[in-house]
Amino acid sequence: MLGSLARWWRGSPDPATGTGEDVLPPDAPGPVIWMQIGPEAASAGLDGALQVLTRLHRVRPEMRVMLALPPGLEPILPEGVELVPPPDESIGVARDALDRVKPGLVVLFGNDLPGTLITGADREGIPVMMVDVCLPPPLRRLGRIGQRGLLRRISRILVRDQASFGLLERQGLDPAQIDVGGALGLPPEPLRCSEAERASMAALTHTRPVWLAASVPQAELAAVLAAQAHAQHHAHRMLLILAPDQPDDALELGDRLTDEGWAVASRSLEGEPDAETEIFLADDPAEYGLWYRVAPVTYMGGTLIGSAGHARSPFEPASLGSAVVHGPQTAPYAEDYVRLDEARAARSIHDETSLGEAIADLMSPDRAAVLAHNAWAVTSGGAAAAEAIVRAILREFDTARAERTP
Repeated sequence: MLGSLARWWRGSPDPATGTGEDVLPPDAPGPVIWMQIGPEAASAGLDGALQVLTRLHRVRPEMRVMLALPPGLEPILPEGVELVPPPDESIGVARDALDRVKPGLVVLFGNDLPGTLITGADREGIPVMMVDVCLPPPLRRLGRIGQRGLLRRISRILVRDQASFGLLERQGLDPAQIDVGGALGLPPEPLRCSEAERASMAALTHTRPVWLAASVPQAELAAVLAAQAHAQHHAHRMLLILAPDQPDDALELGDRLTDEGWAVASRSLEGEPDAETEIFLADDPAEYGLWYRVAPVTYMGGTLIGSAGHARSPFEPASLGSAVVHGPQTAPYAEDYVRLDEARAARSIHDETSLGEAIADLMSPDRAAVLAHNAWAVTSGGAAAAEAIVRAILREFDTARAERTP
């Protein structure tokens, strides 16, 4: 950072550079928006904010954006965006910054409430809005977002989900002040697979109900086998694709399952299941993209007892059309599971019995398709959320400018 913030904004000489004016944002024509991303939002990644900035430039190429980030972050920015330090030393520094830049709108990303900037903007008559607000799961505590005085100075708040909307409303905010804009973020890159392998496996299994148990630890094996046995009562030709959490255990596991009376085949030995196979061991972690495409239902291993050493993201199967089933132990992907559950895009279970019931129930193509469709909307919805935020920003900016025009 170039000297102190106060010196930077006021343009006084910096001992390190001997200059003042040359470190100020360059004067240029065009309307200006001030955007600020606080430490909490920045730690979660900047992809969503960069999406918004890119789309904003596409719609309003003449718009200049002053982007304030926490120290140490220097992302590659879209055209029309200038990086500046956040004026968080005092209200006076914030007012100096805003007076020099003269933005028509201040936009805050995430839950952070920079009091000096909000107060300074309020005194300068500049509207402030918040976007991509999400009160964190599972307890959705208020934290700093509970500073009601500051919140009432915000002209518009876009939250990710209905739960955040409800909590802010219960804190006394006017519902007309809040909108649900969806969750930002780039759609996950779907895991790849060989199309020839997928077509071959689909041809072998297309007349059979199939489910995948992904990254299953030893401690959950009994629950998964019980679920398979339960589901076979409803569909006797049920095929379980079992991907162990420790792939090196697959050969020993295959012998054990065979001794217990299961008809077993494995990817590394037999290559493909035959018509009699009940359990097919998927022992190559590089092929999850294939199994998610083959199985219309996926149980996320480790979520019953939380012991998976190689937990998989639920967005992997969700983005490839496989309905997600999970238990209560959702770390390290708790927020992803909350998003899927709130969108009715996953089935939550709590024990061995409910796992078997869920698998049997979701063998109905209609029920699995509903979860898969909702999950697709969640995993691909980041672009729609970015569009909604850009529209809201421009609407707020244009309204404020019209009100200031005589």
